[in-house]
Amino acid sequence: MSSVPKPAPVPTARAGFLKIIDWRTVAAIGLPLWAFLTGVVVTRPAAPTVSLFASLELVPPDLPPPGSLPDEPIPMPREIVIRTQIVAVPIAVPVVTPGEPVVVAAPAVPDFKLPASELMPAERCQTFNTKVKFHAGMPEAAEEAKTSKKLLLVLHISGHFDDPGFT
Repeated sequence: MSSVPKPAPVPTARAGFLKIIDWRTVAAIGLPLWAFLTGVVVTRPAAPTVSLFASLELVPPDLPPPGSLPDEPIPMPREIVIRTQIVAVPIAVPVVTPGEPVVVAAPAVPDFKLPASELMPAERCQTFNTKVKFHAGMPEAAEEAKTSKKLLLVLHISGHFDDPGFT
């Protein structure tokens, strides 16, 4: 790089004029105007075109008048089947006997217990019947996370815990 300073750009009249225009106003007016004009052009009826077949005359086929059709009856079906036997269809319906219980009790959910490798003395951390270990201080929590190679979540709660109105 050279140490020669570059001359400042000379403002032109056009650049000054473009700074005066509020482009948000131009966009607010111009976009709906262009949308309206596009809608007018698109929905405009097409100009009539000259058809190559305009000189041709369409002649309907020769049909007899509607009242002159012969009155032919509708033909009978080929075969009529009349069933004389009643066919029973077996249906399986479950029936509850009085000696059986109607509702089966859901299996009992076992109590949650941490594995032996996760248990710690009560004075060191508490779980409050969850899978999360709550440590009393930050240094103990950081040490435990480092030794067990797990992430550490710091939860900072402030308030006056003796008065429930403040928490």
